[in-house]
Amino acid sequence: MTLTRIANRNIWSIAWPMMLTSMSAPLLGLVDTAMLGHLESARYLAAVAIGANVIALLYWSFGFLRMGTTSLVSQSLGRQQLASQQNIVADRSSETDAVVFRSLIIAAVCGIILALVMPLIVRWIVAFMNASDNIAGLAAEYIRIRLYAAPAVLCTYAIAGWLVGTQRAKGALALVLTSNIINIILDVLFIMGLGLGSHGAALASVIAEYCSLLLGVFIIWRHSKLFNIAHWQHWLKRQAFIQAIAMNGHLLVRTLLLLFALNFFTAQGAAINDNTLAANAILLQLALFSAYVMDGFSYAAEALCGESVGRKNATAFHRYAKICGGWILLTAVVFTAIFSLAGTAIVQWFTNVNPIVEIANQHIIWLVLMPIAGALAYLLDGVFIGAGHTRTMHLAMWLAVVGIFLPIWWLTQSWQNNGLWFAFICFNISRGLSLAYYYPAILKKLNALQIKN
Repeated sequence: MTLTRIANRNIWSIAWPMMLTSMSAPLLGLVDTAMLGHLESARYLAAVAIGANVIALLYWSFGFLRMGTTSLVSQSLGRQQLASQQNIVADRSSETDAVVFRSLIIAAVCGIILALVMPLIVRWIVAFMNASDNIAGLAAEYIRIRLYAAPAVLCTYAIAGWLVGTQRAKGALALVLTSNIINIILDVLFIMGLGLGSHGAALASVIAEYCSLLLGVFIIWRHSKLFNIAHWQHWLKRQAFIQAIAMNGHLLVRTLLLLFALNFFTAQGAAINDNTLAANAILLQLALFSAYVMDGFSYAAEALCGESVGRKNATAFHRYAKICGGWILLTAVVFTAIFSLAGTAIVQWFTNVNPIVEIANQHIIWLVLMPIAGALAYLLDGVFIGAGHTRTMHLAMWLAVVGIFLPIWWLTQSWQNNGLWFAFICFNISRGLSLAYYYPAILKKLNALQIKN
């Protein structure tokens, strides 16, 4: 079997489960919404719409726990393989276990802080979201209940990072499917059966999230030495925690900047009018769907490029980057073709409100361009996470938001919504190009290590 075929097999073993994981993850909030949409009063649905959005943004901000863990675990796995090749006797698996041990501690602490502090400011958050008096109380209560699961959600992020880093992507998919299936069953019981409304929706999500954590803990127990207490003192190294926190800090700021860009885009669409807001929301959801599929190869790049860094193998690193890039580009071209040929028909699946359909169709060209515009960024996000160059990602995002997105939006305000989309397209292109500028330096450094090795 050629090296390229082996690389493709390794990539796809990670990519397809992570594609399904990315596409399935948003279902937790969508299931709540679908169930509540069939109740007589719309106030429950409106309350959950606000609450689920707040919770999603809050938890998404902690996505660094997954990405940082994947980076450190995949590199540790590569070092383990290098030691084996060099006939060095060492328990490198304990290093991989140490990474997830520290990540779980960081995640648990962050989750407990969220669960204790955020309920104190929920009223102000709901007010900021412009919730009416009729739904504000329900929305606040929904958020408070969902926050009980914060430790479980963040710890599950860390476990998912370990699963991707150790190339057990099917395990990460199992976590999401478990959460969604249990959430659906409990939604039917609590909302349709017991009539608990938005409270029942929140409670169902909390129980589902803790069940997902229990499955994750079981998988770790089966495939690691995490529960061997004798290792814990060795794993509690101050310097290792500092390294993990520094990496996660860069990823946190990068994620917050990305969230700012997405929310700024939404807010500026809303400032034009409600129909533009709705049309943009549909187009953006379609663009994000294409990104979820391409992210499968980005996850593969994280794990396999990270492993190559650990093995000090620049050749394998570059090979995986190129092949993942090829698959992402092919996927982007396919989505571009689909949106170009059937974009209007797809929009009509989402809504039959003529003004919204008309506005969406007027801006369909931006949806057609989005997959190609973002392809390089999706690839290099995965490559740079795997390589552990999170500071570069952090700085590149500052450039994309402050140096590209906001100035271009400001200069093209006379173009109305077209200017907003043009700025967003440039934002995504600049993310990829700025990382591409630094890629040769990473490869050169890794080549030097490979030669010495």
